[in-house]
Amino acid sequence: MTFRPMIMIGALLLCAAATGPVLAQSAASSAPANPFAGLIRFGGTVASVSGKHFVVHSQQGGDVQLTFADKPNIMVSGKGTTADLGAGKFVGCTAVKRADNLLHATECHIFPESMRGVGEGHNPMGPPDTTMTNGNVATITAGQVTSSSGGTSATINVTYKGGQQSIQVGPDADITKIDAGTPAMIRPGANVMGGAKPAAAGPAQVVFLSITP
Repeated sequence: MTFRPMIMIGALLLCAAATGPVLAQSAASSAPANPFAGLIRFGGTVASVSGKHFVVHSQQGGDVQLTFADKPNIMVSGKGTTADLGAGKFVGCTAVKRADNLLHATECHIFPESMRGVGEGHNPMGPPDTTMTNGNVATITAGQVTSSSGGTSATINVTYKGGQQSIQVGPDADITKIDAGTPAMIRPGANVMGGAKPAAAGPAQVVFLSITP
């Protein structure tokens, strides 16, 4: 299980719910803020659940005590393919500009309608020549991306308020489908990862959480 997809999802969710310190940090830098700043990162298997409280057995060993906020951000992640990148879908794609001066996706997240508009825009990421584009898939053309590894490929035109980007999605791109989840889905044995706000006493409060296969 990797935290790389959660970095992007966390950035989107914190952008949507940003307050005080997060806004100040965003204004001070053109690069997106670290979505895990000040949070406890967790990933592992749900060991037990009691009301709003639950325990995750960490991948690193030991248990993490957690609790839900009144309106927690819960997502269900699943493996997707280029066939899921249909016109009209709201997506978030991390891409790298290569020597051909084109944006090549390293990962794309397909979001549910309930998350349409979250993090919309085209922004630089931390690594050089890397961007995150969140918007609506206006058009998609199959088979336009060349790759030595073969496989299914596509070119998507992503539109957002104030602009648009053409992104090459090759067979090496990591595509994830995101659906909205509920606390009822947090059951013993479920694989989860996310970020939580530490508390002075008691369990840490979940800021965002993804249920993974």
